[in-house]
Amino acid sequence: MKTYETLKVEDRSPVLYVTFNRPEKANAMNRQMDEELSDLVSAVGSDRNYRFIVFTGAGKVFSAGADIKEVKKNIEENPTDPSWIRKDQINRQEFLRKFDALDQITIAAINGPAFGAGMALAMACDFRVMAEEATLSLPEVERGMFFSGGGTPRLVNLIGAARAKELIMLGDVVSAQEAKEIGLITKAVPGDGLADSVEEMLLKLQQKPFDPLRITKKIVNASVPRFENLLYYEAELQQQMLLHGETLDQINDFVGQPKKDGIHPR
Repeated sequence: MKTYETLKVEDRSPVLYVTFNRPEKANAMNRQMDEELSDLVSAVGSDRNYRFIVFTGAGKVFSAGADIKEVKKNIEENPTDPSWIRKDQINRQEFLRKFDALDQITIAAINGPAFGAGMALAMACDFRVMAEEATLSLPEVERGMFFSGGGTPRLVNLIGAARAKELIMLGDVVSAQEAKEIGLITKAVPGDGLADSVEEMLLKLQQKPFDPLRITKKIVNASVPRFENLLYYEAELQQQMLLHGETLDQINDFVGQPKKDGIHPR
């Protein structure tokens, strides 16, 4: 198995454990992590040695979402060339769509706060097991952006349009209990029992023949309303949004805030 700088990968065939490994940055997803995750998912997708993939975060945070300082730097360094925005959006969309096509069953072990892009990745997984102490949040609007990368239609598919508007527009922090109640996660468990709960789920899955699991995943995914046409416009909309001066102002305000417990406050 290939080694990565931003990911810790543990091979325990037929299970692959993937840990977002930027704890000093609250496991924020920068371009390097996005590329490494995409490379890993592509490589594993055709490897029959693995049937299950578990994603979690190093330290106390699942992922603080997109690396907002990297976004700020890209905006400032490319004031007249917006092509990087469209490319970034298309790459994020394609990466998350790979999860739908994977033969492997994926589990997000949400060990701590999952914001923005971190929450989007968890939503792309087949199962989400969340520590009761963890939280979910979509802070994009506060930062002068919208929930992109295909995240908004995925959220609508999971919890419905009204709830999706509530989570995105209000930006409220969602507890594990509430996430379970609205169907956003599979189950909520005490933090010290998260690993055991994931292993229990894996044991149940491994006791079943794999091909019916794989086919069921494909049929269910094919039954969900598709949103490919929307993705064509999303990259253009994100370009217009990030080039709007107000977005950079909001990002600068956010970056200047003091951190609390290793992540920026809401």
